[in-house]
This record gives sequence, C-alpha cells and structure tokens, in this order.
Amino acid sequence: MSIGKAAVITIVSVILVTLSTYGVVQASLSAGMTRLLAVVSLLSLVALVYGLIELSLAVIATTAERRRKAREVTERRKGDRARKPTPH
Repeated sequence: MSIGKAAVITIVSVILVTLSTYGVVQASLSAGMTRLLAVVSLLSLVALVYGLIELSLAVIATTAERRRKAREVTERRKGDRARKPTPH
C-alpha cells in the first residue's frame, strides 16, 4: 500500500474515532444511537491500527527502495570512483 492511501485511512479513522467517541460520552442520544456510535468507534479504532501498521510498512518499504537505488548507483561507478573489492 502506498504512503498516501495509508495516511488517508489513518486520518479518516482518527476523525471517526474522535467523533463517535464524543457522541458516546456525551450520552444525550438514544440507547440505539449510542450503541451504533460505539460500534462505529470500535471499528474505526481497528481501522486506525490497520492504517498505522500499513503506514509504517510503507515508510519502511520506501526507505529500503531508496537504499537499494543508491546502492545500484554506487555500484555502477567507474574508474577512481568505483568500489574497491574487499580483500579476503
């Protein structure tokens, strides 16, 4: 998953958790609506955790890709700038 998609999932989930939790704590709604908001809050919390995990994995993958590309550039150097073989 890309960083952008994971960030959108995380941000939307934070908003939903915040609003639905506020609605449950406010307790001025009917019992059915309070239960519905509690379910939305729990599901949004699960989506929030999922989004944070995917976001961290996307950042790790991006960093690994940048390092791999940098290594390829270093290995292509010729002449004096080329990598010296390590002595065994």
